[in-house]
Formats: sequence, C-alpha cells, structure tokens
Amino acid sequence: MTPSPTFHSPRELVCSGKVTVPELFEWHAKENPDYPLYHFHDGQKLHDITYAQAIIGIRRAARYVKARITTPQIVGVIVNADTVTYTITQLGILRAGYTMLLISPRNVPAAVADMLRKTGCRHLLLTSDTPIQSLARAALEEVDGVTLHEMPAFDTLIPLNVPVKPEEDSVEDLPTTFDKNSLAMILHSSGSTNHPKPIRWTHKRMTNWTTTPWYGDVDFCQASLAVHGTPMFHAIGVLMYCMAANDGMALGVFPPSSPPTFPTPENVFAGIMKTSSDYVMTAPAMVELWARDPMKIQHMKTMRGIIFGGAPLDQGVGDTLASHGIVLHSLYGSTEIGAFAKFFPTNTEMDWAYFQLNPLLDQRVIDAGEGRFELIVVSDPEMPLPILNTKFEGKDAYATNDILDQHPSRPGWYKYYGRLDDQIILSNGEKTNPAPLETIIGEDPYIQGCVIFGQGKFQNGILVEPKQEYRFDPQDVKQLEEYRSKIWKSIERANELAPQHSRLFKEMIIVTSPGKPFSYNIKGYPRRSWILKDYQEEINTLYTVVEESAQSDVVGPSQWNTESTYTFLRTVVEKVLRKSIPDNADFFRNGCDSLQATWIRNTILRALREYSPALAKRLHMNVVYQAPTISSLTEVVLRVVHNDSTSLAASSADDLIRIAEQYSSELPARPSQLQSREGDKDVVLITGTTSGFGCDILEHLLRDERVGKVYAFNRPSSQAMERQLARFRERSLDESLLHTPKFQMVEAALDVPGFGIEPQLLSEIRASLTHIIHNAWTVNFALTLPSFEPDLKAVRNLLELSWSCPYSPPPRLQFTSSIGVFEHCTVPPPIPEIPLNASSALGSGYSESKWIAEQVLYNLADRAGMPSVVVRLGQISGDKTGHWNEREWFPALVKSAIFTRCLPDVEGEASFFLSYLAAGAFAEMRSSPESILHLVHPRPIPWHDLITPMAQELGVPLAPYTTWLAALESSGSVEGSEGDATRENPALRLLDFFRSFALGNEKPPLGLWQLATSKAVNASETLANMPQIGEADVRRWVAAWRKSGFLNASPN
Repeated sequence: MTPSPTFHSPRELVCSGKVTVPELFEWHAKENPDYPLYHFHDGQKLHDITYAQAIIGIRRAARYVKARITTPQIVGVIVNADTVTYTITQLGILRAGYTMLLISPRNVPAAVADMLRKTGCRHLLLTSDTPIQSLARAALEEVDGVTLHEMPAFDTLIPLNVPVKPEEDSVEDLPTTFDKNSLAMILHSSGSTNHPKPIRWTHKRMTNWTTTPWYGDVDFCQASLAVHGTPMFHAIGVLMYCMAANDGMALGVFPPSSPPTFPTPENVFAGIMKTSSDYVMTAPAMVELWARDPMKIQHMKTMRGIIFGGAPLDQGVGDTLASHGIVLHSLYGSTEIGAFAKFFPTNTEMDWAYFQLNPLLDQRVIDAGEGRFELIVVSDPEMPLPILNTKFEGKDAYATNDILDQHPSRPGWYKYYGRLDDQIILSNGEKTNPAPLETIIGEDPYIQGCVIFGQGKFQNGILVEPKQEYRFDPQDVKQLEEYRSKIWKSIERANELAPQHSRLFKEMIIVTSPGKPFSYNIKGYPRRSWILKDYQEEINTLYTVVEESAQSDVVGPSQWNTESTYTFLRTVVEKVLRKSIPDNADFFRNGCDSLQATWIRNTILRALREYSPALAKRLHMNVVYQAPTISSLTEVVLRVVHNDSTSLAASSADDLIRIAEQYSSELPARPSQLQSREGDKDVVLITGTTSGFGCDILEHLLRDERVGKVYAFNRPSSQAMERQLARFRERSLDESLLHTPKFQMVEAALDVPGFGIEPQLLSEIRASLTHIIHNAWTVNFALTLPSFEPDLKAVRNLLELSWSCPYSPPPRLQFTSSIGVFEHCTVPPPIPEIPLNASSALGSGYSESKWIAEQVLYNLADRAGMPSVVVRLGQISGDKTGHWNEREWFPALVKSAIFTRCLPDVEGEASFFLSYLAAGAFAEMRSSPESILHLVHPRPIPWHDLITPMAQELGVPLAPYTTWLAALESSGSVEGSEGDATRENPALRLLDFFRSFALGNEKPPLGLWQLATSKAVNASETLANMPQIGEADVRRWVAAWRKSGFLNASPN
C-alpha cells in the first residue's frame, strides 16, 4: 500500500497482532476521523459516512445490545436491513465484547432452529418486517429459551448532522481489551447438503482476514468499491468492511432506509455510477445481465475492475467483456476458510477466469484425475482453520472438494471446474445439492431414474428417465405434457423440501429419449457425469428456449382495458410464482427469481405481439424489475398498449412508508422544565366519542374512579353535545354521566395545529393531561389514501400535544387501529402482536391510513421515546341492547338469506365480542407498556356454531361458501334497478368484498383472522374474563334486527 496523505494506514498495528477488528475501528476514529467508510447517493447528492460517525454508531449499537443482553454471549442476527445499519450493528456486537451469529434470512425455519441449537444462541436481533418476524417465530416453535429483540434503526445509530453527546465519545462502559483467541463471529455454510453448519471465527483469524488485499497486486487505498448488491450476512459481506478498514477503500452502498432497497440489475448499476465507484463486488448473474447493455459495457470500461464471487461467470460473457478491456476478477473462496484466490492480480486480460492462490493461506493442489486438481488448505497451528476435515502430510487440513483446471501455459494459475460432491452452483451463487431431491423424485412410480442439472445456469432442471412401460418419444408434445403432469406431484414433494432457489419448474423437465437411456453404476444409481455429457445438447437447447419462452397456456386479453389487463397479469404471476400474492406485493420479496421474471415478461410479450406486433417493441427488457407488483405492472402495460405517459393512482408499500416517514419527522423540542405529575387520577383526552364504540369507551372512562377528568374532542359545528346525548340514549348508556364536572365536550378540528380551540383551554389540558385516546377516524372504504390526509394530520397534532406537556414521561397515546391492516397479511396464524409490513395493509385507503398511523407511532416511540399503544380492534357485534349496525358486513350477510335461501358455512373461528365489553377492555389498555395489542375475543367461537342458530332463526339451510356466493350473485340479476336491489339486499353492495374471500384466496374465509392475544389479555382483566359469544347473543341480534325492521318479523 502506498502512503496516503488522507489515510493513515494501520498496517504496522495489524502486523503487531495486538488489535482486533472492533479495536481497529476505534483506531480509525482517532487517526482517520474524516476518512469515508461508506458513501451513498440519496438522489440529490453524494454523502459520506466517516470513521468518526461510524464509531459513534458502533458504540451506540454496542450499548443497545448491552442494555438488552446483560452478559457477553452469542447474539444472532436475522434482518432485512440496509448495508450501513447492518454492518454497524455487527461491529457494535463485537465492540460490546459479544459474538455475532449472522443468519441468512433465506433459511427455512427448521434450519434457523437447528443453528440456534448448535450454537447455543439465546438472543436474536430482528427487523420488524413480516417475512423476518415470521421466519424467527416459526423457528422458535422448534427451540425454547430464545429472546427476540428489535434491531436498532439507522437514525438511532449514525449521527448525520446531529451533534454527538460528550458521553458518546466515552468508552468507559465498553470493553477495553479483547481476547484475540475468543470467538468473534459465527457464519454458516449454505446448507446445500443438510441444515447449514456453523463456522466459528476468532478475533485473531478475523483480523488476519482484513489483510487479504495486501497479498494482491492492486493498491485499493482511496478507491471506491460498490457493494450495493452484496449480502452482509455472507462471508463476502463481512470481508468487504474488514478489507476497507485495513486498506483504505470506501464502500459504495444504497442510501440507508427501512425497508432496504432491494437490489436489481438496474439499481445496483445506477448505484455504481452515482457513487463513481472504481470497483464493484457482485454476483455473476448481475454481470451477465449488464453485459447485454452496450451503455453499461461502456461504463464498465472506465472502471478499474469488476469483482464477482459465489459462482463462476459465464465464459462467453466474460470473454466478451474482457475483449472490451474490462478487468474481471473472481473472488473465489469459502465461508469456512476465506479467500482462496489472490485479491487481486493484474494483467489477467483474456485469462480472466483464472486466478492465483492466495499467499495468505497454505494451499496445496493434489491430483484429482483427468488432468485436474483438488484444492486442499493446510491449517496453521498458530491460527487453526475454523473447519478441519482431513490430514495432509500429517498436518490438519481442510479439503474443499473443489476441482480446479490448471492454465495450459501459466504455471500457478487455476480455474474453477466443479465440485467433487456434485453440488450444483447456479449463476447467482446459490447452491443445490441434488441427491436428496433426486431421491424423493426417484420414488415416483413412473420414474426409473433422474438427474438434476444447472451448473453455472440461472435455474435448475431435471433429466427424467421413465420406467420401461411408460417410455415414449419426447418429441410428441402431447405425450410429454401428459407425462410431466403424471410425475408433477413428486416434483412438488421435492420442491416443498428444497430451498427456494433449488425448486423445479414443469418447463425444466427433460424426458429421456428411448434411444439414449441412462447408464447406471453397480449400485443402481444414475452415472451423473456420463448422463449430463450425453444430454448436453438437449440441456443447452432447453436453456435457450426457456429464456425466450412464455406461459403459453395463459391467453392474452382481446381488449386491453384495466380490468382485463389486471386479470391477465394476475393469472400470469400466479402461474409463474405458483401462488397468489397481494396486488402490491413485491414479486422478488415473494420468491420471484430471474428465470421467473423472464417468464412473466415473455408471457406479456407474447400476448402483446399477438394483439399488435408493434406493441412488443415498447416493452422494456427489465419491465418486471421496474414494476415488480401486479398493480404497477398493470399500470406499465396499459401505458404500453395505449402509448400513454400518464400513470394510474394507486398506493404502494413504498408510498405508505414514505408518508409514514413524513409524519414521523422530528418532534418539536420538549419544554425546558419537565416535572413530575401531581395527583393520582388520570386525565384523558378522547376523540370520536359520538361513534358507537366511542360512546361505550366514554361511559367506561366516566365510570372509572381512577379517572378524574375526560375531555371529549369531536368535530366543530356538529352540535357535538346534542349528538353525544342522543347516541348515549340510543345505546342505553347513562346520560347523567355527561352532566358531571368530570366530563367536558370540546369541539375541535383535529387536523388543525392547536385544534382551533381557545389557547387558555389548550393550556389547561396540556397542564394536566395523562392519556390521549385517539378513536376518531373517517370510515369510508371507497376512499383512497389521499382522502385520509386529515386523519393523519390529526395523529401528528395529537402526538405534538403530548410531547408539549410539561411532564416526564409525556402522556401516552392510545390509538384505535383495525384488523383491516391485515388486508394482505402473509404472517402465519396466529398473527402475533407485532408491527406489520406495509404491503399487509394495501387495498383500501382506510387500511393503508391505519397502517401509516401505526407506523408513525412505532417510529416516534423508537426515535424519540414517545409512549404509545396501538390497539387493533376486531369485529364488535352490537351494543348493550343487542342491536348491530345494519350497514356492517355481518348483518348484510344475514339478510342475504332472504334472497339466497341459505347462509354460508366456512372453516374458521369468529372472534366477535360485544361492543360494550370491548370498550371496557380498551379503556383498561390505556396504560399498557406494550406497543401493540389485539383487541379480539381471546376465545373465538367456530363459525359453524355461530351461523347454525342464525340459520335456524331464519329458517334456511347452511351451504358451502361458493354456493352461497353464487346465489348472492344471481340474486343481483333480478328485474329492478340496481339501487332497489342493494337497498333490499345490502350484501350486493358488498359483493366485491365477499368475492375477495372466495376459495383459493390467501385471506382467511370471511376475514376470520386468527390473532394472538396474549399481550392484550395481560393488559385487560375484562378481556381475560370475557364470556364467549353464544347462541343467546345470536338470538338477541336477530330480535333487535326484527324490531328495527331490518329483518322480517318471522322466518317466512
């Protein structure tokens, strides 16, 4: 490394053997405080995160961990986080003196549970997104004694434009020395042959790892290395920041965000350009896609090197790029050992696929036959390898099982050839062990033998030889499709057990020709290498066809309007992904890979070409990456068809997150003089008390002796007091409570700062307030998200009111959310009382706005310590008198029996409960320390037990849901106006709602979500002791509806 005027090299310190990686970052904070560790472009300008800023984040992360896990131990990390937040948290765990266990979120729950057991890990850091939470909680069903913790957010770690507190410069509460031989981190193998195996690295070996660039031919000091697409749970990810700290390179990353930016070929390359990166570390699959774009080739020619790892790069692609003068380098290595290849050589040119062995390791190549070599790494007694599996010349060693080809004219240069154990490595670096999958598939009664292939390709395929009596000419397309269908159940069985990247598609099945049978060894197993060689031509042809193929059994629309385009695209996506996903769910976060993206695009392309050949030319090659949801893809395709540059208005998960951030901006400064409260009674501000549920809450508060005062905020100019009295009367509540000094009606504009009330009154409220209950919300399921802006402003205004109160802590805000936020929830039941991914709430402006409000409360609780509790309210079922609002879905369903002559019977349980009891439980939850509670009945009743007495009351039979739905649809086609029909049969107005629960939909029948209630039950004695809904309640509802005229007086 050449001396740098701006980077003081730690080489002498590292060579002394007296420093660990966390100590190295402390050293940089003193010696190179203004030198960049990361840089990113936020769309407007380039930002650096220096070592001075990074060390504050590392220390904060260390303290965050120590505050939650009091003694040094193994801390597991399973997150979906941006590079900066993730790596700073990793370093914080090390700085605390703990060991980090980095777990890939691509693992299945059983593999995670196995890893926790093998390592003895008892603490997990998680991000709050649904897939991570679901993975962790599913894993914990198989292992006991593990505590979950939320991962720290970026804003709580890195002080961008925020002064650092003096105590944060102190390290008195953090370790000052580290045992070099103690355990620093645990990584894991790919799990291709079994569950992933833990791989343990000491501090000494990890520090040694940082020296990898010293043994190469290139000085990386002051260079920029783009790692936008590099997984930071992987050994390569850890190596990147270790090398950066030792060699003075800066890492180019995506802007920190939650959720993180999902890497695609386009946005990774854009990140390279925006950060002016000299090098990029990426997967071969990315390079292969970039090589198709002449503009990207031109830019790569200006870079100092393209580094790829995890799998081989396609030879033809590499040759093309090298012929343009682009420098390519393979970062060949393993999690068990580190980098086998020298990092990185010069003058490779057209020999780009070859590498020299890394002098940092004692590596040997031994004869493997056919002119090839197996790579062996010999362990150093002073620094033993993490994994040992053989002896070499009497010394401990690690046999990689990798087979290398030697360069024909350059001694000491090698090229990766394959695996001794037949493990298949795809072009994206994912690995498939074919043996267990072949065993499952080979049990099929129609199959004699099978061999999975896919080395260096983007997807696996399988060669299948039928048993003698089922053999046919595979050129017969009809017989081929029939045979594929016959064996498909066995393929699906294997797919259920396979990692996502190893799953097989029907189109990827090659059936053998009778004239070219498999050859078998003496044990009766197919001779893999011989068979793959025999069928190489068919395999190559299949991959060529697949890249140009489409789902030919999906017919394109005859007319491309919004409805037909949406229906077509949903069918395409469901067939390709083999599952239904929400309209605004990201394809790639739901298992879509590059092959499936190709199929989706090609199917659209075929349909467009059949409709009008000219349209196909307008469809961008990366359209599926650019519009990775059904909603956004529909919008793009419609613009292609109509040559229209305008866009359709629809909320996306990103929209919800962006709006939530907007309302989560920094709160105003707290009062300078904070004091303790006087008095022991609660003072409650409640909004929305003229609604039915709001009335019930209000009565409970006014009856509660622990409450001294209630301010009821309701809409101005609404004759609020008159309406309040009328609603109390309707619901048989005690009107006299509204005439006591304990109650004060306040006509307030919630979306206006200061609420439009007298300053003196606002000061009075601020001076005594202990709780805010926010129950008011616009209820109109036809409105889109922008229409709920006033509701979101109200949330912010109430938060600022709480924050301005002169007490510590400020008043807790209790928010009435809804089970509507589960609109597209994919968390396995029972759904825990946790935050949800934004995509869960997409579908209606109402549910989307509720999710945003929830997220604002979580954000400000996390960032500012604002106390709040979100209560997701389930289905309430009528007031004290038994009357249930006829405009709701269940009364409409009941009345439909008059027209359908049946009621639907479905699987599932109904967690209905009486509004008044629910309101009592809600009021008790106002002081709960939990952030989320589910207010649903903790002892739900089977739907069958609920609907049977209802059917008896109405004199109709029960029928399957689809039968009832068909009858409902038919009832809408009788003579008369649509308005008359929906007035007589209000279920017709909700027809789309009921259709959404048809069979095959991911939603539970009739939205009967199974929700966890353990936290809610602990927070409310009323809820814990709530009686179950029974037959008597059902008959009370019917009686109330008959009394109001909603139902006929008799079953006939």
